[in-house]
Amino acid sequence: MQLTNIGKNKVMITHKVWNEEHNFNTDYDVYFSYSQPVVVVDWENRMVYRNDTRYSNTTSRHVKEFLRLTNRFDGDTIIDRWQLKHVNEETINELSKGPGGHTYARLQ
Repeated sequence: MQLTNIGKNKVMITHKVWNEEHNFNTDYDVYFSYSQPVVVVDWENRMVYRNDTRYSNTTSRHVKEFLRLTNRFDGDTIIDRWQLKHVNEETINELSKGPGGHTYARLQ
């Protein structure tokens, strides 16, 4: 696991996930605005999850920045072979636990 401070009140946690079938690591990134997970990128399954719960203007701006940082979009359109899924707060909190179920939701 790697913790990256992206900016004021913005953090990304990267989990390295071993893929037995292909014999290499893939990333599983969780982006936090303040202490709330808002974007999860599952590189192995080519899925970007976005928390649709509205918190504040600043968090909404962070979400847009995180989506740009994933580099999976061409403008506002997700690139081929990737999917964007809008999820609620409960689901994003579960996804933020990462593979293996480690709890990192709601950084303290």
